[in-house]
Amino acid sequence: MTYTTQRIYIFDNAKALLILLVVLGHAADYYTSQYESLRTFFIFTYLFHMPLFIFIAGLFSKSTINKDPFRSERVLHFFTLYFVMEVLFYLLRHFVLGEENFRFNPFVEDGVPWFMFAMGVWLILGRLFRGTSPLLVLMLSVIGMLLIGYFPIGDQLVTSRIIAFFPFFIAGYYTDPKQLAELLQSTALKIISWVLLVLTAITIWANIDKLYGIRLMLSGRNPYEAVKMQLDVPGGDIFLKLVITMITICLSIAILSIVSKKHSWFTTIGERSLAIYFSTASFYTCTMAYT
Repeated sequence: MTYTTQRIYIFDNAKALLILLVVLGHAADYYTSQYESLRTFFIFTYLFHMPLFIFIAGLFSKSTINKDPFRSERVLHFFTLYFVMEVLFYLLRHFVLGEENFRFNPFVEDGVPWFMFAMGVWLILGRLFRGTSPLLVLMLSVIGMLLIGYFPIGDQLVTSRIIAFFPFFIAGYYTDPKQLAELLQSTALKIISWVLLVLTAITIWANIDKLYGIRLMLSGRNPYEAVKMQLDVPGGDIFLKLVITMITICLSIAILSIVSKKHSWFTTIGERSLAIYFSTASFYTCTMAYT
C-alpha cells in the first residue's frame, strides 16, 4: 500500500469518526442536565472533535491556497453553502416549525452552519499569509486565539470562532500529510494514545462537576467573562486556554494514531463528511426548535 492511499484512508477514517462525534455531541447536549455520563461525553469529545476536524480541513487545503490563480470558486462554494443553510433553516424554523419571532439574519450565527462561513474565511487567510514565515503566522494565530476571549464579539460573522480555531487550520496547512501519516504508525504512540484517552475520560468523569464549566470555552464563541461565571480557575484566563489547547493537541494526536489506516465502509463517511455536516446542521436546527 502506498503512503498516498494510506494517508487518505487514515484521514478519511478520522473525519468519519469526528463527524459522528459532532452528531452525537449535539444530541447529547440536550440531555446533559439529566445525565452525568452525557456531560462527561460532551466535555471529552468537545476537547478535540472540532479542532481536529478543522486541522484536517487545513491539511487538505493546500491545493486551494497554493494554486495560481487562486481558486476563489472554492471560497465562494463555502460562502454559498453557508447562505443556503441560513435560508433553508430560516424557512424551516419560521414557516414549518412555527417560530414566528425567528428573524432571518445571516450575519449572526450560533449554530452548526458557522463552519461553512469560517472555512471560506480561513482559505482567504491562508492565501494572504502564504508567503509569510510559518512560525510567525502560527505565533500570531495563537496570540489571536488567546486574546479574542477578552472581546465579547458574540456571533457576529462567527468572528470569535474564526479566530479561536484558526491556529488548528493553519497548523494543518503547514503540516505534510505523508510525514504525519508515517509518524502515526508508531506502535508506542498507539499504546500511549489509548492510555491517554482512557485516563482523560476517567479524569473528566471523576471531576465532571468541577470541569463542566469549561464547556463555554470549548465552543470558541464565548468570552472569558462568560466562562468565569461558571468556572473560577487560578492563573487567569489565558493560562486556562493554553492548558485546554495543549490537552486538545494531545488528544487530537491520540485520535489520529488509533484510527484505522484501512479502507472500509466507514471510510466512505469521511469522504462525504461535508454532506453529513449539512445533515447535522438540519438535525441540530430541528431538535433545537423543540427544546
